[in-house]
Amino acid sequence: MLRAMTKEDCRANALKCYRTAQKTSDRDVRRTLLDLAVQWRELAAQIERLQWENAPEPVLPDGRPTLH
Repeated sequence: MLRAMTKEDCRANALKCYRTAQKTSDRDVRRTLLDLAVQWRELAAQIERLQWENAPEPVLPDGRPTLH
């Protein structure tokens, strides 16, 4: 069964790309890996924004909504 990719998964992939880019001597490969790292970070940020936008409104114990 497939699971949804999380922002943590995206950040881990970004880190893998960055670390691999540091180890390669091929400039084109390094540039591609660094571009991929940026894209993974952007995807993580997008997932985080969507989670924030879709989060339920917090409420106080008496049922009133909180300000956030």
